[in-house]
Amino acid sequence: MTTVTPVEGTERALRWAALLDRARLLARRFEERSEKAYASGEFVGENIRELIDAGITAINVPADLGGFEATLEENTRLLRIIAGGCGSTAFTLAIHAVLTGSMRSDLSVAVRERMFGAVRDGAFVVGPFTDEGSGGNWVRPSTTARRVPDGFVLDGLKHFATGYDAATHLVVTAGLDDAHLEPPFNLAAFFVEKPEEGIEVVAPWSGFALPMTGSHSLKLAGLRVDADDSVFPDGLTPLFVMARQQWGHYCFAAVFLGLAERAYELAVERTRGRATTAVSDLARLPGIQFAVARMRSSIATMDALLTEYATRHVDPGEDLPAFVADTCVPKYHITNEAEHVVATAFEVIGGSGIRDGSRIGQIWRDVKAGPLLPFTNDMAREFIGKATLGISPVETPRWV
Repeated sequence: MTTVTPVEGTERALRWAALLDRARLLARRFEERSEKAYASGEFVGENIRELIDAGITAINVPADLGGFEATLEENTRLLRIIAGGCGSTAFTLAIHAVLTGSMRSDLSVAVRERMFGAVRDGAFVVGPFTDEGSGGNWVRPSTTARRVPDGFVLDGLKHFATGYDAATHLVVTAGLDDAHLEPPFNLAAFFVEKPEEGIEVVAPWSGFALPMTGSHSLKLAGLRVDADDSVFPDGLTPLFVMARQQWGHYCFAAVFLGLAERAYELAVERTRGRATTAVSDLARLPGIQFAVARMRSSIATMDALLTEYATRHVDPGEDLPAFVADTCVPKYHITNEAEHVVATAFEVIGGSGIRDGSRIGQIWRDVKAGPLLPFTNDMAREFIGKATLGISPVETPRWV
């Protein structure tokens, strides 16, 4: 086996600075493209290819396999930058980041080397998780996995398969049909190359928010996977999923914080030096100043919150339900507060924001998706509230 020297110290710092520079450059390019493609919902495939070429999709390859092994906080930083240019691109990248970042320490040796060898060479991984019968409750899938002598056969209907058109590999979830495994412990996940048979797009994506993500609905009909494609041991998948919930919550929060940051920038840019027949300088109006102050304060708070959690709340520890509740805090606060910032920016910019193709109009639509992503507002409030009051998250009454 080849010995790999981990990237660290000055070399790592230089590589990180280069990644940030590339992300900023690409974000500007993506914003220009989105002005033309947003209305039609054209998939961000070209953007994904450029992220691959820039090495940004490979940042989570483990150091022992020759990769950069980005931290969770570093992932959120890059996602915020990309979101400033294009929310659809950032959210599509976030799915890949969540999968490649959350699973690098938990996989079997064979699956780990196969996954990260592919990612290192330019693979793009997406995960159709949301089932027709269970929605955002990923640990109770309605898609089934039936055992056969050489593996499993999967059947079901998946929604929101974000990034499917760009995918080279999938992480597919399903419920094992084993009688001794009761939900949610029958949950299984499989890492596979994008299949040519047994899976098809049955409803192409068309969305009010994040319209360029290609989040199609997929039908799995007799999709065969090998036993070696199984990601986690039988019965333990839901525990692994919950112990890595921070990746989903923090990366999703980063996308919507990035949208809010760009909305704030646009509002300030639009106001400085702007005059009307009634006012010689809009920036001198107290209402504008108060709105800008509120946005700036809110963004600083969101930044501090996400940075704190992405650096200090990443280890599940011994109390898994309490940890999951902790991870809900930044996701819940940021996705909701980002909406308020964007709405305020929209008011500051004024009527021009409702024109076709306006960037603030795109951001206003995209930011609406944040509170609806798992964990949704209701589910997050339930987890946070019950954990704070010392109540088990599965105790009734349940809100969701």
